[in-house]
Amino acid sequence: MLIQAFRNVIFFTIPLSILVASNIAYSAEPYTATHIASNTDDTFDYVEFVNQTFDVTMSQSNFLGDYSNQYVFTLNASHNINDEWRLFGSVDSDQFGDIGLGYSFFLFDEVYNEVSASIGGNTDKTGVYTTGIFSAFKYQNTVFFSNFDAQYIDRQDLSSSNWDTRIRHERIYLNKLVGASYEVNNWLNLSTSYGHDKQHYNKLSFKNIDYDYRETQSQADSYINLGFTLNLWGVKPYLSHHFDLNNSDWNYWDFSLSFDF
Repeated sequence: MLIQAFRNVIFFTIPLSILVASNIAYSAEPYTATHIASNTDDTFDYVEFVNQTFDVTMSQSNFLGDYSNQYVFTLNASHNINDEWRLFGSVDSDQFGDIGLGYSFFLFDEVYNEVSASIGGNTDKTGVYTTGIFSAFKYQNTVFFSNFDAQYIDRQDLSSSNWDTRIRHERIYLNKLVGASYEVNNWLNLSTSYGHDKQHYNKLSFKNIDYDYRETQSQADSYINLGFTLNLWGVKPYLSHHFDLNNSDWNYWDFSLSFDF
């Protein structure tokens, strides 16, 4: 899930995924996502930066992006159909699963972009529908990236101790994230990101009762992620800390182990 990956494991796995200005040009193959920096002999593969073939994540954030008292384990996978399209999906220990499709392209031959859409759900009749765009560009040893997405969450058949009815809860969020990843050397990367998630629609529908409730006041949450990634012969462990700027009780650690084969 693209969004969740950005929130929790912002740099190494964008299953969303989970990603120049100056001195970067296309390689010999016109439609590949590998670029060559003209002032060096090094190539930079945006596709590898954006997603890994397979990764395992442990986080105190669930599939809705909410804080969880227990750690949630997630398996993410991504398959490149060709140089432009990829298929991705995930399943987690909360019995949530999703599948999505991403299309990548370059803007001005320098800025990598991926437009994606995904659909997911779990066993308690919660549906999550997400669409967004991720962008990245490399300058010297730093990759700057951003992610903007819209997310519709539909939870059905909720129960209430005060109402003899079933409840449907619908929400729409707009989520924004910007960040940077700095390559210290061939085996160490440092990353930081700032995110802002805002709820723009909140509706409760009560079955068997002719009543709907809409909350007009928007809820918002801001956070900062700080982390590092090791590249150990293709295996990439990642550790980060999520700092919630609205409630320090929602701070937590994230761990991810990525594989690319």
